[in-house]
Amino acid sequence: MKRTKVLRFVLIAALLLSLRPAGAGAASPWSSYTAAQAAEKAGDLAGAITLYFDAAKGYASSNATNAALMYGHAGRLLAAQSRFDEAAVAWRAEAVQWGLAGGEQEKIAAERKADWVASEVRLFVAAPPEAVADRYDSKAKHEPVTGAYLGVYGERDPAVHDPSDGRPFYTEAFADAVGKQHPLFLLYGEWGDRLPQSHLNAIRAVNGALQWALQPTDGLAAVVDGPYLRSIAQEAGKSGLPIFLRFGGEMNGNWVLWHGDPALYKEKFRLVARVFREEAPNVAMLWAPGDFPPYTMAEYYPGDDAVDWVGLSAYAVRMAELDPVAPAGQGEDSRPLNDHFAEAYALYADRKPIMLAEGGIGYFDYGTGADRKEWALANIRRFYAAMPRLYPRVKALTWFDVDLGRVESRDQGIMKQNYRLTGDKQIMAAYQKATADPYYLSSLGSAAGQVYLDVAEAGIPPHRVELSSYVKAYDPFLTRVEYLVGGQVIGSSTAYDPWVVSADFSPYAGQEITLTVRAYGKSGQLAVERQIRARVGAVRVTLNGQTVAFDYQPRIEGSSTLVPIRHLATATGAAISASGGVITLTRGDLRIELTAGSTSARYGGSTVTLPVAPVIESGRTLVPLRVVEWLDLKVTWDPVTRTANLVTP
Repeated sequence: MKRTKVLRFVLIAALLLSLRPAGAGAASPWSSYTAAQAAEKAGDLAGAITLYFDAAKGYASSNATNAALMYGHAGRLLAAQSRFDEAAVAWRAEAVQWGLAGGEQEKIAAERKADWVASEVRLFVAAPPEAVADRYDSKAKHEPVTGAYLGVYGERDPAVHDPSDGRPFYTEAFADAVGKQHPLFLLYGEWGDRLPQSHLNAIRAVNGALQWALQPTDGLAAVVDGPYLRSIAQEAGKSGLPIFLRFGGEMNGNWVLWHGDPALYKEKFRLVARVFREEAPNVAMLWAPGDFPPYTMAEYYPGDDAVDWVGLSAYAVRMAELDPVAPAGQGEDSRPLNDHFAEAYALYADRKPIMLAEGGIGYFDYGTGADRKEWALANIRRFYAAMPRLYPRVKALTWFDVDLGRVESRDQGIMKQNYRLTGDKQIMAAYQKATADPYYLSSLGSAAGQVYLDVAEAGIPPHRVELSSYVKAYDPFLTRVEYLVGGQVIGSSTAYDPWVVSADFSPYAGQEITLTVRAYGKSGQLAVERQIRARVGAVRVTLNGQTVAFDYQPRIEGSSTLVPIRHLATATGAAISASGGVITLTRGDLRIELTAGSTSARYGGSTVTLPVAPVIESGRTLVPLRVVEWLDLKVTWDPVTRTANLVTP
């Protein structure tokens, strides 16, 4: 867990001297720079910002270091005017220039500044899981098709676990305290340890799964295919429990003994994976780096064939002293825990399920004696609201339920925080409410009863829906979010993340609309406003009266309704296959072959003409709805409700 996260601003005063022009070519950016300084001194910040940008653009083609410094000045002044998103743009441009100049640490610092102040707004509609089908399913061992298992490390929480006699034992007592069963349980082990039968029995009693963090504390050289490794693999196999084996976690951080030799680490991980696959088919191999430093993760990745799940150790600790905007002692910290997943998700989520292998949000800092409860409450709500919406391939979340400040001698960062949920009633209540979402699974083998679709990509169904949002602003304490269409408020929420409202979009069927999202801070001020374009579905499609869910809304072309073929096939019980550009739908003895871009189709050995050609949009193949009539279904149309109803014989 230990990490030293040194993020600093690098002040390079000496480099300012290099801004003086060496010749005629540098005169223009130098003039802009000196004029910007004069304007800033005179209090004309808007004029100074423009001039700093001019200087940056002038230097960009000849001196990346100078260009970076100019963008940095522009960002600083924009942030001083609370123009945070513009400041983020300037600082990202600064980071690019530092990268060109070879200033790796300066680049990281500029990116951190931008990330710190940038706002983000995304809109979602709730949908049944059929809308995504198996889109987020990697088909890995023990992976739910949709949703995320809740997990916990509760062995060091005295309110739920007594190690002397196991009464209470946290596999049951934690669920009693939280009010929802957590089917995944974390346990640490060192090289040479056996799987503790007491824990296996307790987990088996609640139909749970074990995450075993096996740490090679004797060094990687000791990890060999020998009696110890074979015996624990055989024990795991005989247990019959679903097990996630997390071998050598956080290997990318210099606080563990198995850090520093990526090639050797990968060799040993692959060895362990091979042995466990031979002896224990119930074990899924979990590769779990720390979220920091993110740029070293890929060096230690053992390969897709050796890894079943990708995990992450990630903790949120308020560090307002790193605020690049506010004076010392007045800083904010709006960085949410979910942001820690960005790098790993981008690298691996397209093919592996992701897990929070361990993590938490600190609400009391023993290092400084500071109570961070208000900040932690906001972050707990935001984290569990964000994960199903931003990271649907994260399939398990393990909370580290420990008051580290009472058991750790180290007095810095994440090692001196209280993460214990049972230690504070408000923290517990926030966690209970956040994890009550049916997306979070309390039993193995289950799936989410509800998923969330990004309206900018999927569109909005033309009926009443549950609308929610993810909103990140410089102000971490948002209190209200309202939604508008055409200047009219269609919903407002003060219930915190995910800011849920119910809204009817049937009046906008078939239209592309602009939704405005306004979020207000603790003092009632407007914290962020964003406009999002979204397409409202042209029609509602039902099958024998039941609404068919789509992850991409139907649209009308000419007199035909185009719908995603995969959802149409699933709803009607048709099989779908594709080969050589030809898409085949088969239902019983009936079969039709379609080709994108062509109105000609093959049916029963003959050529038939479709009303419109199938098209490919946003990675989905859309076909005219009436192809189902060749599959022995009827289509009726209700013009009043704009509903196309499919009827089986």
